[in-house]
Amino acid sequence: MLQQRFKVTCFVGHDIQSLALAEHYFGATHDYPDSILVRVHRGTGAGILVNGQIFLGSNGNVGEIGHIQIDPLGERCHCGNFGCLETVVSNGAIEQRVAHLLSQGYSSKLTREECTITAICKTANRGDTLAQDVLEHAGKYLGKALAIAINLFNPQKVVIAGEITDAEKILLPAIQRCVNTQVLKEFRQHLPIEVSTFNHLSPIGAFALVKRAMLNGVLLQHLLEPS
Repeated sequence: MLQQRFKVTCFVGHDIQSLALAEHYFGATHDYPDSILVRVHRGTGAGILVNGQIFLGSNGNVGEIGHIQIDPLGERCHCGNFGCLETVVSNGAIEQRVAHLLSQGYSSKLTREECTITAICKTANRGDTLAQDVLEHAGKYLGKALAIAINLFNPQKVVIAGEITDAEKILLPAIQRCVNTQVLKEFRQHLPIEVSTFNHLSPIGAFALVKRAMLNGVLLQHLLEPS
């Protein structure tokens, strides 16, 4: 029986997709069957829900919003392309931008030794101009990519996740400005853009996957399979 239980691991999915599912079951998108969740961490990815179901595509790997090209002359991405969103909007990219500006002599309460995304957000919230400018820059490019996704999927709600949302009062307005100018009017009207309910609750995604498996019968099917 224990061996059978371990078989449930075969349907554990992408962490961003599972977080999007958790928001639908328990959080910010509970009453919104069509939604997009974007998480900024080591990279930038999206979980897309359509009619309350995770949109998986043909091979289960969709939502790579981090590889939308936002600057053809930008830095080379690990995927091999140039100017992908991830080269500007990821924890590492934001930290590197701050460190570069500090090395150029820009004034800030931040130091090159304390250049983590958490420190950047805290310092921005306290009014530091450099930290605020970097986060607004990231929000602008994230907004550009989100505008493309919104025009494609016409979601009822957008959720942003990741440590960067600790500075949501700076980030969300920058995103909203892009949405206001680049998204079709009928798509952006009454479209909430909010911070994730479960930013600091990593296990919630796994719980959502188990609930989905219970609802669609996959869990029972795996438990009944012979060892």
